[in-house]
Amino acid sequence: MSRALNALFKLAWRALFVQPFLKLLRRGPRGKQLFLDNYSRGAEGLLPYSAADRSELARFRGCINCGLCDAVCPTHATPSLFPLTWSRATPELRNIKGALAALDACGTCHLCQDVCPRSVPLLEVFAFTRRKSAESPS
Repeated sequence: MSRALNALFKLAWRALFVQPFLKLLRRGPRGKQLFLDNYSRGAEGLLPYSAADRSELARFRGCINCGLCDAVCPTHATPSLFPLTWSRATPELRNIKGALAALDACGTCHLCQDVCPRSVPLLEVFAFTRRKSAESPS
């Protein structure tokens, strides 16, 4: 028997017999619930998002990391860190808690938001980050 035919036979055996049998033996949550149990609020630090959260996140993706907001910030915080964190991937809020603490000194002067060439709503990003940080497990 050729290697390709042997591989196809093993694949068919696994798909038609082994996997259905293992599925019968499986107990506990499956599918989406299993994913949520394993990852949401777990060691990965992923947070669940509502539909409103997802639409809000879409508005934060305009940051091009030009650094202008960082340059004009009177608190010497790094405002660009927040939209970049939310736009690249699900953030690990543990890594930006120090920067979030620096934002506590933010007097909402709007300088960072006004200088942004892409009109990223930075103050809304800060508020969103604070809210999600409060939900974070760590």
